[in-house]
Amino acid sequence: MSYLITGHCGSIGSALADGLRAENYEVVGYDVVDHPADDVRDYLRLERLIGKLRPEAIFHLAGAKHAGSGETDPEETVDINVTGTGNVLIASRGVLVVTASTCKAADPETVYGASKLIAERLTLNAGQRVARFYNVRETSGNVFEIWRNLPIDAPLPVTNCRRYFITVDDAVRLMRSCAVLPPGLYTVDPGEASWMPDEAANYGRATTLIEPRRGDRLNEPRKARCERLQSLGDGIERILGPNDMTWVR
Repeated sequence: MSYLITGHCGSIGSALADGLRAENYEVVGYDVVDHPADDVRDYLRLERLIGKLRPEAIFHLAGAKHAGSGETDPEETVDINVTGTGNVLIASRGVLVVTASTCKAADPETVYGASKLIAERLTLNAGQRVARFYNVRETSGNVFEIWRNLPIDAPLPVTNCRRYFITVDDAVRLMRSCAVLPPGLYTVDPGEASWMPDEAANYGRATTLIEPRRGDRLNEPRKARCERLQSLGDGIERILGPNDMTWVR
């Protein structure tokens, strides 16, 4: 069996690809980092590749992922996350698709979050699966990487907020679980939220409080106000919306 992974050069995509290859599956990556022409906004290129490969599943991880750049360049963020996801879904021609999303799509307050919410709806309306991640600790460009790269004598900038975190292994497990679950929106239980000043204190260095960026939430929600969580066991949860026929009462 073969699998197609868009955004396979990222932290989650590369870990997913390594795990599948370790089990002797064929994995084809599609990422502008590895090959500039591999852009999910290029529908014809995607259609040709999927038609030739006929993969068992498509794990769609490619996308613009930073809230800050979404506010400064909203057109690019929407184009990648919405148009790109739509292209993957149309070009899939019935192949199973798992689209990666983010907790920022729950009651979004940024362009990035809103673009991922639309990507979720496109995926669900196509009868496919969505894996909604919380903040992944090991991804590039996150706050922990920023802190590690600061000079040792520099204080750590921290916002007085709470965030939910998962690991790359959690994210990979969620993606693979979605591939064997019915169509729907899924997440992984992140446990208790972390207060970011406590996270910074673990580094044993001085800290300085900074103001939240535009769209930053002081208390990140586990789900949108209109959603409910249904435990499926092993830490995997289904997110049920008001239009879901299996709404938990």
